Amino acid sequence: MVVMSFNLVISTGRGVEGKCIAELRRVGELLSVNVRTFFTGFDGLLTGRVDMDPVGFSNSLRELVTSNAFVPRFILKVVPIQEVVKTNVDEIVSKAVQMGNSMIAEGETYKIEVRRRGVLFDRMAIIDKAAPQILRKVKLENPDKVIQIEVFPSKTGIAVIRESDIFSLLKVTISGQH
Repeated sequence: MVVMSFNLVISTGRGVEGKCIAELRRVGELLSVNVRTFFTGFDGLLTGRVDMDPVGFSNSLRELVTSNAFVPRFILKVVPIQEVVKTNVDEIVSKAVQMGNSMIAEGETYKIEVRRRGVLFDRMAIIDKAAPQILRKVKLENPDKVIQIEVFPSKTGIAVIRESDIFSLLKVTISGQH
């Protein structure tokens, strides 16, 4: 299964991917942004492509929810993706190191988060190779930045973002912002 070029990874419930896609289209209309979605072959998981900064899209979605302009029922989580590479440990490590060293400021802390689907290699294979080459301090709790690595069988998405840049419907509604 080929994962198309994407800049979002979207989680929804199993079997309601179609309803999630409809909600993503609605969000696109509200934000005047074209949202394309792709099935991943994994239940409850879609990838998407927006014609804007994916971090901006995630944060704009949060603003729609907190302002009550639109509250989704099926868009559970949106992870922005900034780069896509072939799923190969060396390519993933190389890109993660390059992005980490250029996008995490000196004095900022970070952690690496790896989510893998349909691949056999261990997530620690990526972390153990990348972390020593990133010249910043690791902090597992509340780091300034997260190197988010979303691994699929053929392509892997990588982003260097703040934890708050990941839209989570549960976190937005529980935090009382909604």
